[in-house]
Amino acid sequence: MSSARRHILIALDMHSATDAGLSTLVSIARRLDATLSGLYIEDSQLMSAAGLPFSTEINYLSAEERILDPEELLRINRLASAQARHLLEELSARDKLECTFAVESGKVAIQSLSIQGCDVFLPGRSRKSLTRKQVTLQLRQLVLIYENSGIFERMLEVARLLAANGMVSDITIVSETPLPAEITGKLSIEDVRWHFQAVSSTRPEQLRALRLNSASLVLMPKDLLTNLTERQWFELLEQLPFPLLLMD
Repeated sequence: MSSARRHILIALDMHSATDAGLSTLVSIARRLDATLSGLYIEDSQLMSAAGLPFSTEINYLSAEERILDPEELLRINRLASAQARHLLEELSARDKLECTFAVESGKVAIQSLSIQGCDVFLPGRSRKSLTRKQVTLQLRQLVLIYENSGIFERMLEVARLLAANGMVSDITIVSETPLPAEITGKLSIEDVRWHFQAVSSTRPEQLRALRLNSASLVLMPKDLLTNLTERQWFELLEQLPFPLLLMD
């Protein structure tokens, strides 16, 4: 077990900076004794598009179309980042966690993955509003995406800590191949139900096929997502209702 203190970067934008996502992240960080960095990303591409004449956006749920106003978009971003900072600092102070917060312009995936030496938490984009208490109590299922590397040992360590603290009771390992004997010998955690799910591919775009809800948390190696195109990133983040913890 590494003696270095764990550090988690939480990557946020106007669509993912929610009470539910931040509360879940702080609950996880407290159990892992981790420090936190909030990074709110203002979408530079969207801001540029808003400055073009006749730019419009289509609402994901209602399919309604409206004109993009750059000043209104900037106001919404500033409000969302201020609310995210306040909530994250409030939750961190309550649990006595070290926390920093920054705002940058760019793309969520590119900015967050470029930072080395930390795990990255991407909140799920749930369409259903949940209270902080409901989210904490409902986070019962943990999914580990298997990759034959030393990162998986760290993922198992996280699984043990969350299970020991009563945060998860079901753990599923998703893998393209049978697990090595040295791994299966380490899957003994009291009061935890283990499951194995064989899949044809563990590529990120296949995550949607897992059919998990917002009460699940998926752990996977960060390097599995480094080669995605911008469009693949957009589709992945928009369609996943559950959070991802990318292990470095």
